[in-house]
This record gives sequence, structure tokens and C-alpha cells, in this order.
Amino acid sequence: MASKPSNSFEVQPEDWDAEDQSLLAATMTATPAQRIAWLEEILHLAYASGALKPRRFLSKEEWDAMGSSPE
Repeated sequence: MASKPSNSFEVQPEDWDAEDQSLLAATMTATPAQRIAWLEEILHLAYASGALKPRRFLSKEEWDAMGSSPE
């Protein structure tokens, strides 16, 4: 009988090199705080590069108007 891997990230395609495996292992073991920090860093980069445009807040009236159906 084949042995079962202890972690799901130990099962990857055979053509992955050590760097790919290390990145996957680090990703799978990251804490929620580390994942949020990474996301914040990526968002800052996206805004700085122009890939994302800042959004403006909608007023309550604008928000309500978006949800109302025309009569």
C-alpha cells in the first residue's frame, strides 16, 4: 500500500523544482496575518503602478439608488 503524504502541499507535478516546492510550502504554511500583509503589499504595488485605480466612497443615497429598480 502506498504511503499517504503528511501535507497536501507535498503532492505536486514532477517537473517542479526545489524553488517551486519551497514557495508552495511557504504559501501553505503562512498564517492569516502573513497572508493579509502580503495582500496589502500587493494592493499598494497595484495602486502605485496604476494597475488599480482608487475608488471613491458612495454616499448612502448613491448606494440606495443603485439597488432600487426602476418603476
